[in-house]
Amino acid sequence: MATPNYQANADGTLVKEIDPPLMPFADQRDMIISGFKQRQWDVEEKDHDEQKRLLRIKVTRGGVVFDLYIYTFSNFAWGNRASREYEKRIQLSRPYEEHKIQFEMDNVGEEKCLLLGSYRRDNKTVISAWNPAFYRNHGFSGACWSDIHAVASAMRTGFGQYKDSKGRVACAFQPDFLAFYVENMAYLHSGLLVEREIEEPSPDEIEEVGPIDKVDVLPNDVPANLPRNRILYGAPGTGKSHRLDGEVSDFFGGESLHERVTFHPDYTYGQFVGAYRPVPIYRESSGALVAADKVTDAGRHEPLIDYTFVPGPFLRLLVRAMKNPGHKFVLVIEELNRANAPAVFGEVFQLLDRDNKGLGKFPVTMPTEARDYLRSHGLPVSVRLPENLYLWATMNSADQGVMPLDAAFKRRWTFEYVPLNESQAVTAGWMIHLTFLGGRVPWNVFRAAINDHLRKGDIPEDRLLGPFFMRQEELESGQAFRNKLLLYLRDDVVRHNPEALFKGVSLSYGALADAYERGETIFAEGIDFGAVNQGG
Repeated sequence: MATPNYQANADGTLVKEIDPPLMPFADQRDMIISGFKQRQWDVEEKDHDEQKRLLRIKVTRGGVVFDLYIYTFSNFAWGNRASREYEKRIQLSRPYEEHKIQFEMDNVGEEKCLLLGSYRRDNKTVISAWNPAFYRNHGFSGACWSDIHAVASAMRTGFGQYKDSKGRVACAFQPDFLAFYVENMAYLHSGLLVEREIEEPSPDEIEEVGPIDKVDVLPNDVPANLPRNRILYGAPGTGKSHRLDGEVSDFFGGESLHERVTFHPDYTYGQFVGAYRPVPIYRESSGALVAADKVTDAGRHEPLIDYTFVPGPFLRLLVRAMKNPGHKFVLVIEELNRANAPAVFGEVFQLLDRDNKGLGKFPVTMPTEARDYLRSHGLPVSVRLPENLYLWATMNSADQGVMPLDAAFKRRWTFEYVPLNESQAVTAGWMIHLTFLGGRVPWNVFRAAINDHLRKGDIPEDRLLGPFFMRQEELESGQAFRNKLLLYLRDDVVRHNPEALFKGVSLSYGALADAYERGETIFAEGIDFGAVNQGG
């Protein structure tokens, strides 16, 4: 029968139980790849060998590239020493010659070797990491030791460390800190970072941020006919954002009453709700420090890395709404379906069900770090979406790269269609210059001619041109058609059937742009752009 020993709960507390089930290699592989992607790194898997516990990946972000040899072990467990109930270890049970080359890398350049163990409990995972250089020439079935307190710290705050009797420092962290660990391996294994002499940043070293729950305006009123969960959709340039801007200004005018976020393909739950992130703290140094250029004086405060929970826009506004029930708040989400919206919302998805008064029907218990944050504001950890918090969003389902919304997600929102020409009066005086006509024509006339022709070809309305597709200054530039509008019409609207709108021997974008510059008519027969203003 297995012997109970100390385990770490998801909230960082300890409990005496048997070790949790081992984490399969496939799960570890997925966890590692996901950890990098959560921090917006691109991941290319090069190879893996489950028997050797080896995963090879290449990760890139901007101009930074790392080629990683990752040895990841599932046998992170108690070491069977009755007097050491807090210890955990991985067992290096493969012959050293199998990984000698990787373990003896200097880990300074792009190529790095990682030595990891995985601990998963209460649906939360912590990675323990050791410096492979500490275990060069290990014997058969060598052990890398850590401590459950380091794991518990990582569960609770995102990061923990343990120093063994030989002075070797092991790190523990949540998967989304992998990229930071790779960038700072040598430093993180150099010694314990949290000591008594650590100081908080001075006031002039951190951004001044007001209280998260501060509301400095009078209570506001919102018309009863405006839904709380609301999505505006329509063709590009129909004025969806313009309409929301006006309503936010009218009903949520104070800065403390609204926030705005734009979704994109790499946007994550941690950014939307909140996550632990590295922040600098400083320790008084005994000598002068210099910056990375080895010339600039960096003062006498040595920077270290700590981790703190940073709330995202949803959690910030949720706290503000719960603590100020007399005010109404709105979170505006632009381009909702450019991210994987159900994944970004996570358990918040369940909060979206509301009763007739706008109060969330079902309570949801937030993750550990969010629960701690709610407690710090004197709020319950099990929350419903308050009736004074509005969620408004925009989306366009026709753009390339957008992600579909599943039916369960969509049914929790009220959809409002924004007609194609609803706001065209605003652009009535705008003109566009067309080379092949030798002058300018009204923008609305040009749009109507193009849209009418596309409708005859059964092009969906959400691909047509709305009045705000182009800005007025773009239309007046003289090159707006070629540089932006032609590219959209050719590559987005009639990508697979260009002859539906254009004519010519070659219908590629480049050929069309060249023909346009030569003053040739590139559109299909029968499109009438009306009278031309020769003064353009």
